[in-house]
Amino acid sequence: MSLPILQSGRIILRRSLDTILFLVDILAMKFLRKRNSNAHSHLLSTFYLFGGFVPLVASKWLGSPKIDFSEEGILSKFSEKDLKFASKHLKDEGFIVLQNVLSAELCSRILKESEIIPGKTRIMDGGKRVDEQIYFNREAPAGIRFDYESSDLISSPVLQQLIFDESILRFAQNYLGSAPILDLVAMWWHTTFSTVPDKEAAQWFHFDMDRLKWIKFFFYITDVDTNTGPHTFIARSHRKLGIPFSLRKKGYVRLTDQEVASSFLPNQYKEFTGKGGTLIVEDTRGLHKGKHCVSGDRLLFQLEFTASDFGIPLPEFVLTPPVDRNSIAAEKIGKYQHVYQAIRFEGTDYPPKDGEATP
Repeated sequence: MSLPILQSGRIILRRSLDTILFLVDILAMKFLRKRNSNAHSHLLSTFYLFGGFVPLVASKWLGSPKIDFSEEGILSKFSEKDLKFASKHLKDEGFIVLQNVLSAELCSRILKESEIIPGKTRIMDGGKRVDEQIYFNREAPAGIRFDYESSDLISSPVLQQLIFDESILRFAQNYLGSAPILDLVAMWWHTTFSTVPDKEAAQWFHFDMDRLKWIKFFFYITDVDTNTGPHTFIARSHRKLGIPFSLRKKGYVRLTDQEVASSFLPNQYKEFTGKGGTLIVEDTRGLHKGKHCVSGDRLLFQLEFTASDFGIPLPEFVLTPPVDRNSIAAEKIGKYQHVYQAIRFEGTDYPPKDGEATP
């Protein structure tokens, strides 16, 4: 028997054992609220072998009861019929694009926030890590991608309008099938610093698999055309077996355009262009990437909600002082502690970790 066949057999055996351990992890989480430090690794192995079948069933089991959110917010401009169509398209295709969700005035205010909030230039392929916090220089960027700290974004009153928007929570909950938990807040620039796509900047195709089930909201803050780094998605690749085993078996890696092209039809490639204020809602279990910038640049704000905290540990977001206890942040965190359980006020124990609000 050849060495490659033996190695392949060992990998399949190990991942099969991990799948059994994954089921044990789910039971421990459900009944004991205990988190295995290797649970995420077991989740990945299960996905490599069986696609999305097992994680999606587990998500239904671990999810919390739905919350009665208000319809008020940025999505209230759409009719109930429009939102039902959007939810169905998201379920069937893995994405939905909504135009003019944010006003030009709000995009302008967020753009100004990007100038006064410090961030970091992300490490590039073959580069060295840069930990120094700096302010983004749009005229002379220091790297291909510039990221902002989540806690700084959550502390911004401008961005809080989106983070605590109940119409977003309502839409996320409808897709997840259970009460959502905020587990990611991000904003970043893509620039023309490099002439080739960069893996570390997420400009190669990849899938996400940190949780059992989640949904992401991508807001274009600047205008995006085919040359300024449009987000790209493979339609229907989010389905249970949407990514073929030939790609899943490679593991949690970035994939070249050539590797992806061999498994999908040309009409499945969706390149999202749009004015600032465009919203892309996406199940990033499907293959996606940010196309590299040929000209100009792109600023994008992102929220992610998960159906449960199984997987990698929830991050801790810290609201920095001064914190107005009468602010929208304090109100929503107090009202929806399940949703915003990852957020804490700096220097305090508020909100309390026990005694969650409904669900």
